[in-house]
Amino acid sequence: MNGGEPRPMQLNLDQAFPTEQALRDMIVKHKVCFDHDPFYVKTGGGEVVQIGFQLNLYGAFDNPAQLPLGDDEEHRAILGDLQRLCRVFFQTLDLLKPCEHPQPPAHRIVFSPERKNRAEVCLQIPIFDLAHFRDSSARQVQDLLATAECLLTHVGARRRVWDDDVSKPASSSTAGCEGRQGAEGR
Repeated sequence: MNGGEPRPMQLNLDQAFPTEQALRDMIVKHKVCFDHDPFYVKTGGGEVVQIGFQLNLYGAFDNPAQLPLGDDEEHRAILGDLQRLCRVFFQTLDLLKPCEHPQPPAHRIVFSPERKNRAEVCLQIPIFDLAHFRDSSARQVQDLLATAECLLTHVGARRRVWDDDVSKPASSSTAGCEGRQGAEGR
């Protein structure tokens, strides 16, 4: 880039997807949506404090009325795809460096009224700093969340609700997310 503009962020697809198009195709196939919630813990003194956020990724089953039970093959496939998407963001944003999160992402089956009660797998990704959220790192954790959501949008995931009528995302998966990356590197 010229004029002192930041370089576009490159997605790190290693051991996740062969190409960015394969990532985008998976997002469309599973109608991947996302949102986030505050992440709280209870201190030893009984106080409940926010230490970060939980980024939720939702992947839909082919049949929205499906009731996945037991060892469901499609459930395993969707979960695997969402975990590979999670890997891309952990690698691209280097989430393990600035954030401490002791547990791997959890998952569950949900039927959200927001998405017409479709059957979906929800992968819950903690983004937090257990030791320092109340100090200067709080802004860093918020910047990481904003960058992750920006990148999700640019590879085709939708915030909260999948809408087939929404136009296709930009061809550059990282357009507009560079400024957030700069904040992340503080």
